[in-house]
Amino acid sequence: MEKMFDAIERRSELRNLLLGILASVIIIAVMSFATQTLVYEVYGEFTMPDTRFGYTFTEIQTAFNAIGIEGLRVWAIAHSPDFLFPLAYTFSMMFGIMLELKRLGRSSGHLRKLVLLPLAAGLADYIENTLILSQIAVFPNLSEIVIIIANLVTLLKWAFLIIGFVVIFALLVVIVINSISSRLSKEEVTPTDSD
Repeated sequence: MEKMFDAIERRSELRNLLLGILASVIIIAVMSFATQTLVYEVYGEFTMPDTRFGYTFTEIQTAFNAIGIEGLRVWAIAHSPDFLFPLAYTFSMMFGIMLELKRLGRSSGHLRKLVLLPLAAGLADYIENTLILSQIAVFPNLSEIVIIIANLVTLLKWAFLIIGFVVIFALLVVIVINSISSRLSKEEVTPTDSD
């Protein structure tokens, strides 16, 4: 585990963070464009499970029935970049957290385990994608238990993502406060012209 943390710390550079963010934005743009033009404009709009915070078997059954077998297959193709998206945002968030910890001088302590939050979110996202695709593959013979499990994994994904973003924001606030405190203390120590 320590080797993984050390590897993330070594690769946590602003350049890698920006590349991860750029990759995330490009993937979202490609999926949005493909989904809009290939699916929604042809088969009608509906909300897919991975964009929701939770769903029931009935909601999935209704959505899948509305778009139909062909629409689901096209959606699966248009949404295929979603297998790259968790990788991009996971590394972006991990690099961001580790960069903030480095800035605070805490990258070698227990706080470095915070990078596991986006990793858990990314893994949950992959499991969710796989479960949803398995149901597209067997449609109309949906499995209620698989959809219940997918829903739980979706809830976990969102929980880890939200906590991860809260951590990133909280660390940023601490960095800003430390920076302001440091500047104020330097101003107090520096003699003024009138002295």
